[in-house]
Amino acid sequence: MFRKTIKDTTTVTLGTLVSRLLGFVRDVLVAKFFGTSNLLEAFIVAFRLPNLFRSIFAEGFADSVATPVLSEYRKEKDKLFEIGNHLLSIFMVALLVFTFLGIALSKYLVLIIAPGFIANPAKFELAVSFTRITFIYLFLIGFSVNSTAILCALKRFFIFAINPAFLNISFIIGIIFFQRYLHNYILVACVLVAGLLQMTFSLISLKKVGFNLRFNLGRALKNSVVVRMVKLFIPRIWSSAVYHLSVWIDTVFSSLTAIVGSGALAAIYYGNRLIQFPFALIALSISRVAVVDLSVYHKEGKIDDFKRLFVFSFQNIVFFIVPVCFLFMFLSEGILEVLFKRGAFDLASLKITSSVLFFYSFGLFFFCTVKLLVHSFYSLKDTVTPAKTATISLFVNAALSAALMFPLKIAGVALGSSLAALFNCVLLYRVLVRKIGPMDWKETKKQLIKVIVLSIALGFLSRILWEVLLCSKYLKLGIIALIWCAVFSIVGNYLGFKQIRYVKELILKRKK
Repeated sequence: MFRKTIKDTTTVTLGTLVSRLLGFVRDVLVAKFFGTSNLLEAFIVAFRLPNLFRSIFAEGFADSVATPVLSEYRKEKDKLFEIGNHLLSIFMVALLVFTFLGIALSKYLVLIIAPGFIANPAKFELAVSFTRITFIYLFLIGFSVNSTAILCALKRFFIFAINPAFLNISFIIGIIFFQRYLHNYILVACVLVAGLLQMTFSLISLKKVGFNLRFNLGRALKNSVVVRMVKLFIPRIWSSAVYHLSVWIDTVFSSLTAIVGSGALAAIYYGNRLIQFPFALIALSISRVAVVDLSVYHKEGKIDDFKRLFVFSFQNIVFFIVPVCFLFMFLSEGILEVLFKRGAFDLASLKITSSVLFFYSFGLFFFCTVKLLVHSFYSLKDTVTPAKTATISLFVNAALSAALMFPLKIAGVALGSSLAALFNCVLLYRVLVRKIGPMDWKETKKQLIKVIVLSIALGFLSRILWEVLLCSKYLKLGIIALIWCAVFSIVGNYLGFKQIRYVKELILKRKK
């Protein structure tokens, strides 16, 4: 039943892996040349602003509405393309409007998202200048992501997975070869180049499957399927707004240097970047592939198949994410030292960022599970429930972060986000069970206990090896990674982890 799901998930994971590895190279270069400087913090705020609207009109719409609804027409390609054209027509106009508004109101937007910058006029003005440029990226990436939603509905996932790599490639080439010429503006220039590449390759991929772009706003606004999708999308706007309010809260707390310490905003950025690697590689890959089949099962009334696929997807999150959580907990400082400690990223930057990563690790499993749960609700054409639970979790996050940042400084903000994710996970699961009925967790509970025990043991071993091995930090981390993978695979195979069997079958099949 799950072989095609495994194959599609592997495709997305490989594409995401390429993108994320390039992303690490990008972050290494950013850390080397910009550290936790005012320039980087100004760019982080400026780039975060268009990403707010991007999450609503790009990934937000594609994940919650476009892909689940378009998947229902996978066997009617002409109909799918017609609806896809209508969607792109509407969002081209919407994205243009918000792009121009963002450029015009950039000063006020920076003031709202990072009020702490007022104390440093130079940093504030730099953030405003960057924001006016990065908002152009909103149109480019919004169009690109909504284009790939059409491809995902056809179960063509590779372009969706690999497209983010262009952003990282642009940063790598730009920083290495053009930083000396563009100086402070190299980062925003890289963003614009990436947007152009992403939009271009999305259009080329659509052309290859027979899609021809036709702009017709009048017909788009009258299409019944589009009207249905817009109605589903309204709660998703609410959900996206709540998410970015959460990001805004973290940014506000991080900008309060007198409480959380200098470089806190950059530390949150680096810690979040590292957490996003396994999150994107596993959680996004699993949930975005699963939502297509979950949508079909719901439409056809196959609730038992829906439950089995959900449980199977959750088991994969347990197998791949729990070990990473404990690796980050036990080896946070070592990993960050290998990846970033050079140039402007000094010992102080390492200490503050490692504390953030440590407490983010507690929430990584719940961040991933929430993603799967949210996509499950989208496949049920329910965009209201995730918005409601996200709103409640937002207040939990704000309260916990505000309380914890005094004893733990910026690490308290990371811990607050992790605990809020746990809370959201529980709320979503309880509602899902009420909608589709109870699920069989007997096998999953046994696997979870085995994975946790094995991961803790390997975490202790990794920490000991990091302290006792007498070699370069790069070689140490390489040795630890090899031992971790070897022991986990051997012991996991003995314990009967079926994911290991699936991986072995996939490798043997590819060899044949």
